[in-house]
Amino acid sequence: MAKSKFRRIAALALASLLGCAASMGAAAQSVKIGLIGSLTGPHSGWDLPASEGVHMAFSEINAAGGVTVGGKKYSFSLVEEDAQSKPDVAAAGAQKLLSDDDIHTVFGILTSTPGMAAAVPIGKAKVLYIGGFTSMDSLLGKPGGELMLRALGSDPVTAIPFVQEVTKQLGVKKIGILLPNEDVAKGIVAAYKPLFEKAGVQVPMVEFFQPGTTDFAPVLRKFQRQGLDSMFIGYSDPDAEAIVRQSLEVGDIPLRFIYRGGSGAPAVKYASKIQSFAWQILTRDLSSPTDPKVKAWIERYKAYTKKDVTANTYWALTFYDSAFMLARAMEAAGSVTDSKAIAAKLKGMRYDGVRQMRYDTDGRAFTDIDIGMIKDGKTFSVAAKIQ
Repeated sequence: MAKSKFRRIAALALASLLGCAASMGAAAQSVKIGLIGSLTGPHSGWDLPASEGVHMAFSEINAAGGVTVGGKKYSFSLVEEDAQSKPDVAAAGAQKLLSDDDIHTVFGILTSTPGMAAAVPIGKAKVLYIGGFTSMDSLLGKPGGELMLRALGSDPVTAIPFVQEVTKQLGVKKIGILLPNEDVAKGIVAAYKPLFEKAGVQVPMVEFFQPGTTDFAPVLRKFQRQGLDSMFIGYSDPDAEAIVRQSLEVGDIPLRFIYRGGSGAPAVKYASKIQSFAWQILTRDLSSPTDPKVKAWIERYKAYTKKDVTANTYWALTFYDSAFMLARAMEAAGSVTDSKAIAAKLKGMRYDGVRQMRYDTDGRAFTDIDIGMIKDGKTFSVAAKIQ
């Protein structure tokens, strides 16, 4: 009996050891993904919903069985750092992610100041980086940026359908440009001014204000009585709201605004007082969706986050489709760690998700966008197809 009891104990111990080994083996099949963004601070309005979208996407991928690469099943786990809207914290957060040898892909950051700070160490580390900030366009396809992809359309790409649609919808004939005095703004002028002129719109005035300006009255007075019918402004919501409000206060300024920004929030309170306000929705319109795919995504988002959609929720779609593209690229590359091979597969892929997307050979996204409009007190959107 003693021998029989010993055998049973030994068998249980062996089973326990095998179970632990199996559990360890299963854990070893998890692919770590780095995620960095400003979860706190003034930039959190962009990066917090973007983070939610990444978490949601990989949760759905895992629920569907993960990926199979080289005959092995893999699931995904996320390691996240808060950039706190500060460049030094973003750089430190990126370094912390890169110190983990199991992280070969990093997602995140939609604003340029912390984004550039994080991109420098990521580029040196030769890991795959899928970001979203505007200044990232200057890195793509260049030494150090070969493994970088930007998940949002660049100005030269999105500006074409945006200008075509707003000039048609709003009847723009003569426009003034007012932007912050920053390098990004100079690039915006270089992209948009020729397109407006090509569309038959006169652009006689381009003015810049100092970043941090709160009193726009002095610069706005320059636009008085110039025969303008529209203003092209950008590109932060606080600046845009102040410009719209103070234009009403100053008077004799066009009340038709074209916003190189991602929200209609700056004009909502003034919808009955202005002629129109148009903005870029660089993902999809979630406030008045007509696409069944978008409607279905909204319901999944609500179920996952236990929250309703808000004006900034559409940023949650920034990296959402790219997460699914990454999973497919890993399967096609036959590796979850070969960043160069995975990036090559991403750049050759077309994906029909909530957004229709593709990346060019430099890592620039070509993806459909929606254009939001407030016109005659009504809010709606129109789709813009990008080839």
